[in-house]
Amino acid sequence: MIEIHLKHQIFTSSGSKMLEVNEQLETGGIIHVSGDSGIGKTVFFKIMAGLLTPNFGVININNETVLDTENRIFLPPQKRNTALMFQNYALFPNMTVRQNITFAQKEKNTEKIDRLLEKFNLKNFENVFPSKLSGGQQQRIALARALVQDAEIILLDEPLSAVDPLMRKIMMTEIVEHQNNGATVFMTNHSEEELSAFPCRKLMIK
Repeated sequence: MIEIHLKHQIFTSSGSKMLEVNEQLETGGIIHVSGDSGIGKTVFFKIMAGLLTPNFGVININNETVLDTENRIFLPPQKRNTALMFQNYALFPNMTVRQNITFAQKEKNTEKIDRLLEKFNLKNFENVFPSKLSGGQQQRIALARALVQDAEIILLDEPLSAVDPLMRKIMMTEIVEHQNNGATVFMTNHSEEELSAFPCRKLMIK
């Protein structure tokens, strides 16, 4: 069970808003995080990953409290079994494709890295730096880096927006495989229709 209670003030071009999330979710599966643009979906992901402390918050994952602002409990990102794919990819410019992906693994698994490089058509670019690659290729690296961690919570912020339909299908199949293996995947996606083909629950942020 995942229990989330959050309140956090966010500031947008149209003024300040209060991000509020109150959910109890079964673990496992894919959860489509939806809501209007600028409502705070990326902020929500950062709070879940431990990169941002909310004004008020409690996050309990499988009976482990990773955040409780009233009781001053804050598990840092490196101690949470959580992987985050940023919308802007956040790749390390001084690392090659393979190094970017390998860096994310706590326990090195070359076989899994090789499989994702092949799956995402990145094998021929494994020794290339991100700046030499297209936006779609960088997005594939960012997704591979998130999935290679085998985290129990995977947060994917628009993971499919920059690739062609065939690659989107390949990447989504890989995401589904990870939720089949027990991970809980939270993801945003601009296309509601695209996700309708997969067994997704919805978390609406208002």
